[in-house]
Amino acid sequence: MPDDVSAQSGDLSAYEDDLSAIERRVTREFSFGRRRPVVLTLIAVLVVALFLPHAGSHTGIAVLGGAGGATATVPLRLFLGFVVVFGIGVSTVAAVTRRWALSWLAMIGTAMGFVFGLLARWSQQSLPVESRPSGTGIGLLIAWAAMALLAIQWASMTWSRANVMQARRAPGADR
Repeated sequence: MPDDVSAQSGDLSAYEDDLSAIERRVTREFSFGRRRPVVLTLIAVLVVALFLPHAGSHTGIAVLGGAGGATATVPLRLFLGFVVVFGIGVSTVAAVTRRWALSWLAMIGTAMGFVFGLLARWSQQSLPVESRPSGTGIGLLIAWAAMALLAIQWASMTWSRANVMQARRAPGADR
């Protein structure tokens, strides 16, 4: 603990270890700002979408459980896996812990999930006529849109934080 005389004279070198520890802790976290309600709402939309039809009359939960037969294609099952793992799981943990590394993982996972959602939609349309569901399930469309919006939210938070960290490490930056 530094003495009061050096702190009063403006010498903060005695606090350098404490300040470095605080800086390390802060650089591992991100700030939601006004995006927090949007991210949490999109996570809730994904949860609700799992209980809506995705392949014919089969809900997303049922398709994940193995139902759907020929109408539940591999891209649809992969998309639903990405929804559960990255859209709901990793996004929730990242939102609660505010860890920057988890926000990167959520961004990459939701972006890949969006691509698998596009493939799932196309694969539903390319099934043979006799096994094709009556249409793309509303749950698939809602989950696909929510994954796209969630990926955009995570990308904007992640890249803004990357710019702050890059500026912090720039030569000539005040320390």
